Amino acid sequence: MADIRIDIIADYVCPWCYLGYTRLSQAIEQLGDDYKFDLRWQPFELHPEIPAEGVERDAYLSRKFGSQEKLNEVSHALQQIGIQEGLEFNFSEEDIVPNTFLAHQLMTRAKSSVLGTPIALALFEAYFTHGKNLGDKSVLIKIAEDAGMEKSEIENLFCLEDQVLTEKKLKHLSTIDIHSVPTYVINDKFMIQGAHTADSLFKTLHDIIENEELE
Repeated sequence: MADIRIDIIADYVCPWCYLGYTRLSQAIEQLGDDYKFDLRWQPFELHPEIPAEGVERDAYLSRKFGSQEKLNEVSHALQQIGIQEGLEFNFSEEDIVPNTFLAHQLMTRAKSSVLGTPIALALFEAYFTHGKNLGDKSVLIKIAEDAGMEKSEIENLFCLEDQVLTEKKLKHLSTIDIHSVPTYVINDKFMIQGAHTADSLFKTLHDIIENEELE
């Protein structure tokens, strides 16, 4: 059984990262049981300028997209794509776009608990389906508890050590020409950018694996 490492570079307020993981998991399933995949979530901040308390989604994103009408159009399109992919995107006037640094810091701790992917998916669902503020420590602690993180690990959430490590990861990734997410790095050699279809990801992964086996 071959081991394939995939570094998933993502932000938890990025809908295409959520869709991208769903498609990636479908591609991995298509590849069957001959390969063991080691998925490692790496941090990326789409909106690092957002303050710790977050900002109103409609006001912030309508400026990004140029108008409230355009934001509504994009939101509706996402909801339709989500339905096709089995994901639920809900948006309301009360939604907050958070600063996601603390969510990434939680994922730094989750990696040591081998709960990376379950917690990543819980973060996506909390934000996109339930409208939770991922900048709120109480929300993140609840996600960690529900995922089964050990009490000792939860007590160390948001510690200085994890903060520094998260900052180092963000700084490192900014130096290797990654400017958008989702981005997947395979075995530290190959890079795939964007939320490709499951079939496209399957073909790319299959070609990469074959190339690796020939070396």
